[in-house]
Amino acid sequence: AQYPPRRAELFDPPPLVALFDVVRVPTRAALDNPNFAVADAAPVAVLLDVELRAEPVKPDALDLAWSLQPEEKRDLAVALDAWATSGGAALGPERHRLRAALATAYAARDLAPLWIENGEWRASARAALARLTLAADDGLDLRAYAAPDAEKAAPTAADELALSEAIAAYALQARGARIEPERISRLVGAKTTLPDPALAVAEVAGAGANAGDALQAYNPAHYGYQQLREKLIELRTQRASAPASDGLYAAATGNVTQSDVLPPASKSKRRRAAGLAKASTSRVEAEIIANMERWRWLPRDLGEERVEVNIPDFELAVVRNGEVTHRTRVIVGKEATPTPIFSNALQYLIVNPYWNVPPSILNKEMLPKANGDVAAIAASGFNVSYRGGKLVVRQPPGERNALGRIKFMFPNDFSVYLHDTPSRNLFSASHRAFSHGCMRVDAPFAFAEAVLGPGSGWSESRVRRLIGGSERYINLAKPLPIHIEYFTAYVDEGGRIVLRPDLYGYSARVRKALGLGA
Repeated sequence: AQYPPRRAELFDPPPLVALFDVVRVPTRAALDNPNFAVADAAPVAVLLDVELRAEPVKPDALDLAWSLQPEEKRDLAVALDAWATSGGAALGPERHRLRAALATAYAARDLAPLWIENGEWRASARAALARLTLAADDGLDLRAYAAPDAEKAAPTAADELALSEAIAAYALQARGARIEPERISRLVGAKTTLPDPALAVAEVAGAGANAGDALQAYNPAHYGYQQLREKLIELRTQRASAPASDGLYAAATGNVTQSDVLPPASKSKRRRAAGLAKASTSRVEAEIIANMERWRWLPRDLGEERVEVNIPDFELAVVRNGEVTHRTRVIVGKEATPTPIFSNALQYLIVNPYWNVPPSILNKEMLPKANGDVAAIAASGFNVSYRGGKLVVRQPPGERNALGRIKFMFPNDFSVYLHDTPSRNLFSASHRAFSHGCMRVDAPFAFAEAVLGPGSGWSESRVRRLIGGSERYINLAKPLPIHIEYFTAYVDEGGRIVLRPDLYGYSARVRKALGLGA
């Protein structure tokens, strides 16, 4: 905004006097510019008042008209102009975009303050400020956003803007704005949905005395997230009372043995686990915060009925009405061929499945092993054909089929699924990362009954009776949400932190991205 406002005299005689302010409103092209700054945005007039006069208006009359505007509105106009041009390149383009969005929102509401009334903080402001002081409890970092003092006797227009900016930053961080999941790995298919910052500020302001709760609600409501949050607060309280204690980690985590967190064959991983077992409380806090951040990648609504696969835990669970009704072991992707992370919905099962050999396995493993002899591959029981000049290899149903007797299908961009396996002995290992990315399920027919659900008429024994012959499809009555997750820290039923190995290094990347160290 610019001060004092401009005037325009139209239709002479008699003159029509328009009192208006000027705000900088960025274009879409400007916002897409990585070097965008608010000062570069185009000025746009915002009409404040219109008067029909019999005589032309003198300049001093304009000053009088401006002086009659509410003081809070005039102060906010001046503060907005200073705010839009301060900070320069040091703020960065994202911060400038945030300020531009808020400045535009204030212009749209005719520069009326949201948080200050009659020179004092509104109840909504005090409630929001109280929540902002607890941002670290949710693993958020608002140190770059200097929220004003809730006890300040006469908050200024600059305080008004600072509060709006801090609230917008909180809402964005709470929804996962600090990290783009796909930058952690191309195999992280999670998508964050960020709020409109101006709408978030308006929503919190509209909550009145409940503004703090409205702001907190931008964080995940999932039980697993809330457990980690409570444990983070507990650890920090313990550290504050006994900062030199080495027993805090053990007290918080309970028994986490080397066999729980490590594959026995890897010396480097054994060394990492030994270090983890002696980790400082601050390191555990960092791991908790990194896992809280990954909760922000999940959909806001997981589904009352769902399947959850936690890769570092090598387990899956079927959840119905908040209760785990089935739990079993899984085999996940090797470090070189990770299982992707995403959410979708399980739709159908295939008994007696064909295995369509992926090109990567065909070219990197099967053909080299057969010395390029396609006939040898066919002689080993595979169907071989050419489509569009490309070699296609399929393994027919049977006890030797790599997918076992059943597979579970859900659409995704990674061509992975859950399936049975003929290599049953691998489930006895504590570290079960052996696959090319798909997830192999222990007791797959019991799992089939669990996902088909009570009342479906499909018991484990009935599904088993389909074994043999050609492919048989079983559709679920309705799609069942499935979440492939990556949690290296969670709270178990006994209230203890459980730490799992950072199998693919994702947790280290998240910690680094959050400035928590690798």
